[in-house]
Amino acid sequence: MAQTSNMTFGKTFLASLLAFGVIVFVVIILFALSLVSMIASAGSGSSNIKVKDKSVLHMKLSGEMAESAQDPEIDFERFFPGAGVSSKVGLYQTVQAIRYAKTDERIKGIYLDIDMVFSGGWASLKALRDELNDFKKSGKFVVSYSQAYTEKSYYIASVADKIYLSPSGIMEFNGLTYSPMFYTGLFEKLEIQPKIYRVGTFKSAVEPYFLKEMSEASELQVKAFLNDIWGQFAEDVAASRKLSVEEVNQLATNFVFGDGYAAAKAKLIDKAAYEDEVKDELKTLCGLDIKDKKEKLRLVKLKSYHKLVKDKNEGAKNEIAVIVAEGQINTGKSDDGTIGSATLIDQIRKAREDEKVKAVVLRVNSPGGSALASDEINREVMLTKAEKPVVVSMGDLAASGGYYISAHADYIFAEKNTITGSIGIFGVLFNSQKFMNNKLGLTFDEVETHENADFINPNFPSNPLHDSIMQHYVTNGYGNFLKVVQTGRKFADTLSVDKIAQGRVWSGKEALSIKLIDGYGNLDSAIVKASKLANLTEKDYHINIIPKPKQPLEALFESGSDAAFQKITKNDPLYGELRMIREVKKHFPKNGTYALLPAMIEIK
Repeated sequence: MAQTSNMTFGKTFLASLLAFGVIVFVVIILFALSLVSMIASAGSGSSNIKVKDKSVLHMKLSGEMAESAQDPEIDFERFFPGAGVSSKVGLYQTVQAIRYAKTDERIKGIYLDIDMVFSGGWASLKALRDELNDFKKSGKFVVSYSQAYTEKSYYIASVADKIYLSPSGIMEFNGLTYSPMFYTGLFEKLEIQPKIYRVGTFKSAVEPYFLKEMSEASELQVKAFLNDIWGQFAEDVAASRKLSVEEVNQLATNFVFGDGYAAAKAKLIDKAAYEDEVKDELKTLCGLDIKDKKEKLRLVKLKSYHKLVKDKNEGAKNEIAVIVAEGQINTGKSDDGTIGSATLIDQIRKAREDEKVKAVVLRVNSPGGSALASDEINREVMLTKAEKPVVVSMGDLAASGGYYISAHADYIFAEKNTITGSIGIFGVLFNSQKFMNNKLGLTFDEVETHENADFINPNFPSNPLHDSIMQHYVTNGYGNFLKVVQTGRKFADTLSVDKIAQGRVWSGKEALSIKLIDGYGNLDSAIVKASKLANLTEKDYHINIIPKPKQPLEALFESGSDAAFQKITKNDPLYGELRMIREVKKHFPKNGTYALLPAMIEIK
């Protein structure tokens, strides 16, 4: 009887457990379908977007700017409040929205709502600023408000007709700085011995591994491009604020750091004001009655407004492929923030083989990376150039390997504050034997079939033969790099290239005079040039951005670690330092040869 009871209980328990599992599974499926439906509904077409007359385009600028970010129309906070999942600001999508708003009669102006942690590279900031400046030519207004302005956020804000800062906010205006991180002391403590192989007086990318401060050569090049970037900044700010360049420089020298009233006194802003006061000003500019409490300010979010933007030649049979190459260059497949050679080569090859594609624009924003991967990508660029025009548009960085993959284009554009050049190669071998032995208590032994079978084994020191082989490989790599630039840029010989190479970093302003680029311009400049080289008229082609911005769910599930980082650090006073440490993981070279800038060029 007891046995029968136990069997009955077991069957009942298993049946209940199975039923519970089925219920949970069904609930998960229903939740997933509901989630997909909600997000799809939020991002479906332009029919749901209602833009009333006398509206203002609300440009909330927060986080980091990327070349072409995930679809900006999806507001993840709506579905996952407080989760820290935020979209990056896509430069291309934002520029297109501003351009559309310029001719949209319902839009009376733009409200720049700039978060204190908004940042981007200087060339990207200039491209965004130039588009806002062009928007003002329509006679519409641009108003900016923030709780804190740094040089980067102020550079965007300075284009506005009116600039406001919270009375208790922060204005920092004291020039630019570049502070690289050096790992030598860390290696000493850990007893890790890096062995460096390089070519070029200015190849500063490896200095953090064997120095504790910048060399004289490195400091020389940094001062040069830093002054060029500041020069562009001062010139643009002076023109917008009706100041002289000398006055702008004097303000930086005097170190403006204070609240909204101090910023207004320095003439960097128009008025210290709270957000509600700024919104009342916006209502007035739109012709709305601020005394009428029922009359609401009609703000249209950038994320929503972007749904209305369409390629004006969407139906054109011809195509110009704009291929975005953003991040460090590695072998293999691309992921978020890196360029995988296999992925990029496949994208370029498909554009080359597609008869609809009449020209290719390669948008390069990269500090470089693997010398091998860069060379493989360059080969595909050369093959494509033989069949159809290839134009390069340089973003914030197109240096070292980033320049390598650009050199054979028919034409190269850069902004004056783009960082480029750094034509050089280096190699790194790490000997971690003492670290393993003394710090971790681990020892290694080996058996070899041949005396050099342990080449590039980090658990044993290199020998003179290994060193000579590595240096020879790096020297040959540098020679190949010089040859790529010589043939691509039509220099007389490699000696001519060597004079401007040596790993030296140049600003876009300097790059034009030494033939590293063909002209100043943004992505639009490159597209127009590509169309002319392909003999296309303005209405003959549409633009295809490659890769496409990630779909909402894909972006959500791939952004876990980034979201956590943003959540933790968004308002952290050590945001910059934490971001620097995070970047070290991305850029820390493994054993091998690299055409790479220093781990991270952060000018702030």
